[in-house]
Amino acid sequence: MATSPTIPRADLQRVLPSFRKAAVLIDVHPSFITRAVRDLGITPVEWGRRERYLQIPDVLLIATHARRNAVEEVAGGLVELAEQRAPELAGWVTTEAEQFLAALPAPEPEESDAFLAELRSELPGEWADRAEAIYRRHLK
Repeated sequence: MATSPTIPRADLQRVLPSFRKAAVLIDVHPSFITRAVRDLGITPVEWGRRERYLQIPDVLLIATHARRNAVEEVAGGLVELAEQRAPELAGWVTTEAEQFLAALPAPEPEESDAFLAELRSELPGEWADRAEAIYRRHLK
């Protein structure tokens, strides 16, 4: 658990996202969060009988596995959440997110054929043609 011992639980509750809020940030169904917590062996922070929250690195770890919103976008959403709910802790949230992002391996470029195949499968015909033309123009 990455929680700083100097931050009171009541303050942590204001900045740590619930399962539902984490699902919105990552752009997945809340049930995905529940499964990811179980599958990844994450221990949520619990308040009361039903309220469960996730540590900042745990949300980002789930985001890497979900492959929906970019991990950097999710990190930015966590910082924005902290700025809204507890501005005095936004720096702590930023530090937690930066440490997680710094520990990630550098992304490896995809082979262009695999990229183009995925692009074509995800976009309608005309948009896929346009996107491929732009991509090929920037390759040269």
